[in-house]
Amino acid sequence: MNAAGIVAEYNPLHNGHLRLIRKIREDLGEQTPIVVIMSGEFVQRGIPAVSDRTSRVCALLSCGVDVVLELPFTFATGSADRFAHGAVPSLLRSGVITDLYFGAEHSSLSDLSTIAKIDFESDPSFSETLEKCQKDGLPYAAAWQQAASSVIESRSDITDPISAESFEKIIREPNNILAISYLRELDRAGSSVTPHLLVREDAYHEETLEAGAFPSATAIRKKILEKYNTLSKGEFLASSSDLLPYMPIPMLAEMLQQWNSGTIPMGENELITAALPLLRSMDVSDLSGTAHMGPQLAAHLKNEVRTLHYSSEKEIASLFREAVETRCFSYTRILRSLASLVVGQKDEDLSRLDSPRYLRLLGFSEKGRNVLKAMRADSDLPILSRASDARHFSKDPVFSRMDELDRLSHDWWTMKARNTFEEDFHREVIQFKRNRLYR
Repeated sequence: MNAAGIVAEYNPLHNGHLRLIRKIREDLGEQTPIVVIMSGEFVQRGIPAVSDRTSRVCALLSCGVDVVLELPFTFATGSADRFAHGAVPSLLRSGVITDLYFGAEHSSLSDLSTIAKIDFESDPSFSETLEKCQKDGLPYAAAWQQAASSVIESRSDITDPISAESFEKIIREPNNILAISYLRELDRAGSSVTPHLLVREDAYHEETLEAGAFPSATAIRKKILEKYNTLSKGEFLASSSDLLPYMPIPMLAEMLQQWNSGTIPMGENELITAALPLLRSMDVSDLSGTAHMGPQLAAHLKNEVRTLHYSSEKEIASLFREAVETRCFSYTRILRSLASLVVGQKDEDLSRLDSPRYLRLLGFSEKGRNVLKAMRADSDLPILSRASDARHFSKDPVFSRMDELDRLSHDWWTMKARNTFEEDFHREVIQFKRNRLYR
């Protein structure tokens, strides 16, 4: 049995994501099951997802996905390498995946595979160039790029050589970096899973919905949050039909149902308003132990929030970003550190929680039922269907801590979005059968 895997956030699910699902059906046939591993209530940039995982799972199952798993918080909010290190091994260890599909801006799978096979850090010229660039004042990301380019230029053993100019262009794009990380994980595992690349099209990086048929999730979130912050509830719900050209009906319907019942769309503002009191009240020594933080970033944030003042003319997220973003500290890293701060993830967790310990099942279709049977027979990871399932593994401290961070992140999101907590202990796996959702 062939089964295709997808790693994603779906924040929210939009037409560009549907294009990848349709590509799988075209390539592998209508009967090929699709298994998705998806971020939960926090996504890779560290921000809270605009809608909860339940709404996204329901939309995915309605749009043809067969099994949906959740990527643990500790990987879902990590760098591209950590994100991939949680997601790809989870799919591989499910025992059913034969093909892995992903999108990227670059059109050559061969180029991305070549880059994925290079161990930059072990090359002597990399360390030398990296140190020199940092002494010259370049931020780490730019210094890393130049050091990696020097390795590309010096290597004569690469079968399909890539110019330094092409390499630098490739690694500027976020989905190329993720694709390289996925390929690197397949290579490290010695996996026989076949990778497939779908090139991103149209306005993927644009932040306005008028730019193309496949706008970015960023543009859609921006429009949702703008409407929510400026319109009355009735106007907000009525105007949401403007999103129909850009996202599938099931996704919009799920979000509308939640918004109508009182759940608010979540975003960067909610994270920052929760993190600011902690940044103001905690010592630098305590802050520095937060995952993705470190002493230098902790001191920088502590210093900048002292002079941060409220303004009725700007959202708190804009004020905060203007105050804290620098060449040395990327805003994405700052957001990831704040996500860890509000959830309670420590620096030591990043090293302890070094590989996935379970597969958390969120939903499945009728076709997915057979996939689950195969997974239960072939996977070397336990499959959690209920929150209480984790109690059977309470003697494993790594398992328990990974699960605890998941539950804490869910509780944080639901408390902010709809004033509830411990929903996990009432959550049932969502089923889609006979064209109907059962939840």
